[in-house]
Amino acid sequence: MTLTIPPTVLEWSRGLASLSPGVVPCRGLRPDEWRETHRRCQEFVERWGMQAHEAGWDTLRLFGVHPELGTIRGDYSGILVTLSVDIHEVTPEWIKLGRWTAYRQEPVKMPGMVAIWETKR
Repeated sequence: MTLTIPPTVLEWSRGLASLSPGVVPCRGLRPDEWRETHRRCQEFVERWGMQAHEAGWDTLRLFGVHPELGTIRGDYSGILVTLSVDIHEVTPEWIKLGRWTAYRQEPVKMPGMVAIWETKR
């Protein structure tokens, strides 16, 4: 049986692969913070990507940022953009990250939000 990877999960994987852990892609992230986030986001896609897709999580809720201000605008930041803890559970309603829970309605997708790999630093 062949496993078919959904286009959304492929987009996440390819988008993250297009970024260098040594080059901060947007404003608001420190180099050390970005290296950790990049690694953990790639691990998320490998381990939880299919489940997150099936649960209805989308690119901007996970990897979105403000197109010019990056993570400086936290209300435009997807929940994985500054990821520094392990993921423990992914459901349609929430993602458990370390000792806290990110609920699907938070953050609200903001007009103009872009995936972190679409920023122009």
